[in-house]
Amino acid sequence: MKNIITIIFCMMIFNLSGQQWIDDSCNKKASKIANKAIDHLANLEYMMAYAMANAALIVDEDCQCAKLVKAGATSAAANWGSRKQKLDDVDVSKLGGEEKVWYSTLTATLTGDSAKYQKSLKDGLADYPDSPILNWLNTGTDFDANKKFAKKFPTIASGSYNFMAYQYARGNYDGEPDLDMAYEMIDKSMALHDGPNILDSKAEIAAENGDYETALSSQLKAHDYSSIGSQYWQNAVMYWHKLNKETVADNLKKAQVNMQNAILEKNEEEFKKYVSDDESLVVGDSNLGKFYNYTLDNLNQEALIDWDSFDIRDIDVHFSSDMTMAYLTFYADGAYTFKESGESVDYNTRASAVWIRTANGWKSIHANWAPTADGTGIPQQ
Repeated sequence: MKNIITIIFCMMIFNLSGQQWIDDSCNKKASKIANKAIDHLANLEYMMAYAMANAALIVDEDCQCAKLVKAGATSAAANWGSRKQKLDDVDVSKLGGEEKVWYSTLTATLTGDSAKYQKSLKDGLADYPDSPILNWLNTGTDFDANKKFAKKFPTIASGSYNFMAYQYARGNYDGEPDLDMAYEMIDKSMALHDGPNILDSKAEIAAENGDYETALSSQLKAHDYSSIGSQYWQNAVMYWHKLNKETVADNLKKAQVNMQNAILEKNEEEFKKYVSDDESLVVGDSNLGKFYNYTLDNLNQEALIDWDSFDIRDIDVHFSSDMTMAYLTFYADGAYTFKESGESVDYNTRASAVWIRTANGWKSIHANWAPTADGTGIPQQ
């Protein structure tokens, strides 16, 4: 009896490990690659899915399933036409039953025909109730459907676990966020699938909960899958800035002061450190004249006044949510003397400045100065 139970258990493990997405029309080797491509597709790793589909076609140029993967990974937008072109390349006469259903749903997306899509999927599930690919297409963004899919197809449910992780983290399932369950779903997804998207998801969930150290670590691991031109790098940089927000703010405060000193001293080399070659610096002076593009010509322009003192104080730094832009507010006090008359004037203004994060560091793109309620700005030039 014990031997029988062992045999049955081993058969169950074999069947689970042998679980694949679709009964496809490809040869044996290409089928393995195409099914792995679908695994990447289900995990929102479209470029990887597309590349694996091309690999399957190298092994078997008649692998129609790989062509469906390519169609599924590309855009259905009519003005781009990418998905339509891919579907036109499919030889429908060579498709298996499940493949035909998938083909039908993909063609329905070209025109946004929801009724056709749903009917094709419903009829397909009636004919192939145990088809993983069709059950997956039917899960959509329904938590219970994804949970059911994970139970029915446990070895290819990484994408569903990924989806459920977000729902647990945000409390979208029962109204109460459950971070422990979210990370448990992430671990299950990682155990089933080797890919960057789940690491990106872990980073996003961690960031949403203020854990930028975990977010940065996980995002860098996602970026490591394709470090050249990686789509994951931008968020890695954002998480680093959030993790080091105080240091970044302090550096921006220093940059604002240094930039203003460079302007007062007419120091071109120092000034150019804080402006971009690609973006104009738009300025509104405290004389309340028109806004203008501040250039090196303005920097070197002969002024009507000499500054006796100039100090920036009380700088506050505010960041955009993605840490790509900073808004600085501050005050400036000082005094200047008219060169022609020798008249001295006390100077008191409030100001704001906008800085953007570029590939070459933070750069100033806007500054607006105005006299305080009882203060005086600079004269008209």
